[in-house]
Amino acid sequence: MLIRPFSAGDDLALGEVFHDAATPAEHMERGLFRPASDGGQGEPALSRCVVAAAEDPDILVGAGAIAASPAHPYRAWSYVEVAAEERGRGLGRGLFDAVREEVRGTELDGLPLRTRVAAGSIGFAAAEHAGFSTLFTIRVVRIEALALGALGADRLEDFAVTATGSVELTKAFAAWYAGVNRADPAAPMSLGQVNNRFLSEAAGAYGAALLRDGGEVSAFAVSYAQPEVEAPTELTLGAVYDGTEAAADPDPRSPQFQRAMEDAGALLARLSTDTAVIVEVTDEMPAVSALVDGLIEAGQASVEYAYATLGD
Repeated sequence: MLIRPFSAGDDLALGEVFHDAATPAEHMERGLFRPASDGGQGEPALSRCVVAAAEDPDILVGAGAIAASPAHPYRAWSYVEVAAEERGRGLGRGLFDAVREEVRGTELDGLPLRTRVAAGSIGFAAAEHAGFSTLFTIRVVRIEALALGALGADRLEDFAVTATGSVELTKAFAAWYAGVNRADPAAPMSLGQVNNRFLSEAAGAYGAALLRDGGEVSAFAVSYAQPEVEAPTELTLGAVYDGTEAAADPDPRSPQFQRAMEDAGALLARLSTDTAVIVEVTDEMPAVSALVDGLIEAGQASVEYAYATLGD
């Protein structure tokens, strides 16, 4: 088996042997299969990629990549995929070792790695075999319209639609994002960087809403779906509590935890009266996770995808 650096046209050759991406995360990971970049001005982030060819060098059967992660720079992204008929022969390990050799002498050399795979998948088992362990799990959950009924209807004065560029929203989002990424810390970011990366038009954000408790923002939601598309609205739903130190060791019975659940639920109820919504929930979002778990148990929500982010 020949393993060599990625070259022009290899993306098309890989597309012929890999099945269609089963999840958005798999599609994103395959985006790492690209020509090497040193991360210069106007270039993609620093990355290296290798491919494996069978007897015919134009027929590819696998690829492996490692790439810098500007938003979470303390680990690099890594991803290996092998054609279904070639699995179980050690090729994945060979690709992983080869791409680690490719990054020697770069800023990626020796940097801890992360990968994201479908929970319980072949890729998950392969990553564990390679020495990775779970950092956190992610669920993409569909919540049906009116799932929360009239919850929060008596708190209309606490609800506010806001601009995605508002300072109040950006501050709340920044503190929350830093807090819910304890297992894979984010880079220090100014408010302007937070807004550009997550809340700008370029990031796909088009609408936002806040819920206040005692005059302070306690929950927020940012929509990333286009309003003209007839599909569930994609929301980032944040309970401010989940970004605090208390959430690192939460007590679900505490008034603080229960209030955070109620506030997130009240905001979600206001935003899902006419359409279903899609939210992404991680292990490090205990209040929103508990809210979503209750909706799933009640048959008002369902898990679309479940991923695991693993680190070596």
